[in-house]
Amino acid sequence: MDIRGSRCKYSRALGRKVDQKLEDKDPLSRRGPIRRRARKKSDYGLHLTEVQVCRMMYGIYERQFRNYFKKAKATGENTADVLLTSLERRLDNALYRSGMATTRRQARQMVTHRHIAVNGKPLDRPSYQLRVGDVIEVKGGKLAKPFYKTLQEELVDPNPGFWLQRDGKDGFKFKVDRLPNPDEAEQNFDPAYIVEFYSKYV
Repeated sequence: MDIRGSRCKYSRALGRKVDQKLEDKDPLSRRGPIRRRARKKSDYGLHLTEVQVCRMMYGIYERQFRNYFKKAKATGENTADVLLTSLERRLDNALYRSGMATTRRQARQMVTHRHIAVNGKPLDRPSYQLRVGDVIEVKGGKLAKPFYKTLQEELVDPNPGFWLQRDGKDGFKFKVDRLPNPDEAEQNFDPAYIVEFYSKYV
């Protein structure tokens, strides 16, 4: 599956929503009449589905996702937990979590278009791994754009104790207060199946 494809299409194919923005569209409730009985998935198919759901949610290509797994496994710690933490620490995901972007895909574009600075330095790498103390903000000159003026009206503070804390009055500056916990990730997938998939089949 190509991460650049239709989120609605992939949600229907996988049987789960891969983008929170699809809540209003609800592609899963718009299925046409069932023409044939769905085949029972093999063990491989079940594991692969979990991988694809996770990849589509975070917008990560297969090779990059596999590297995340390899690095997580090499730590000697709980592979699933380290994998989830690494995905949550991505810069594009942090923008989405903070409310500065409505979807991860939108957050990715904000980064690649160099609208975002970390610790005062512009970055164009959505995969950048954030550290405790990092400050994320929209570059000053970009705040005049209509997009950010509209988004500012919709911004809300993260939940108390969340790993990102607002660090400015305009709502477009956040600080990494701590590293994210694995249980704070949107687990619309089974991380244990993902670990098993790469351990067994890759």
